[in-house]
Amino acid sequence: MNLDNLDTSKTYIGLQYGNSLIAKEIRRFSKDYAPDSKEIPTHVCGLVFRYGEWWIFESHANGVKNILIPSGVRHYRAQNWEKVEAKCDSEYKFFEMPLDEKTLEEYIGQPYSIGDIGSLLRAAILNRNGKQKDRKGLICSEYIANCCPAITEYFNLPTFCITPAHFQKYIDDNNIKEVGAK
Repeated sequence: MNLDNLDTSKTYIGLQYGNSLIAKEIRRFSKDYAPDSKEIPTHVCGLVFRYGEWWIFESHANGVKNILIPSGVRHYRAQNWEKVEAKCDSEYKFFEMPLDEKTLEEYIGQPYSIGDIGSLLRAAILNRNGKQKDRKGLICSEYIANCCPAITEYFNLPTFCITPAHFQKYIDDNNIKEVGAK
């Protein structure tokens, strides 16, 4: 991943377009939240420049033990990106998006929310997103939505009802262009 073209004074989100079995299911059940989008992302993370280097902020169900990156809400140096993503068959695209850096830090260490995944699945099947209750922990899109009030304001939904597809729709609707971090 080449981050040289990114502005170090700005924050970004990364949308992952995965191809795993789980990613295909996420895409299948969340595509209605971005019906006009060509691609439906399956994961979202934040990208912030600090301490002289880029850092990734995300919530993930799986840790990477060999480099001491835990599951749940975490942050790590972007230089470890290749090791974290080594087993993933996916593509990332990056978009400039204001993120509250203090809020990104506040949630570090919180667990991943399997319960919210189940609730979002049921909400998608029953077409009732926004009616489910919040579960313990944070999924990736809930975590980043907590740090990006524009998303929850745009959709008038609580953060635990936001999916990566909502981020895609927001980007498409607001004509936010991909930035060069390939």
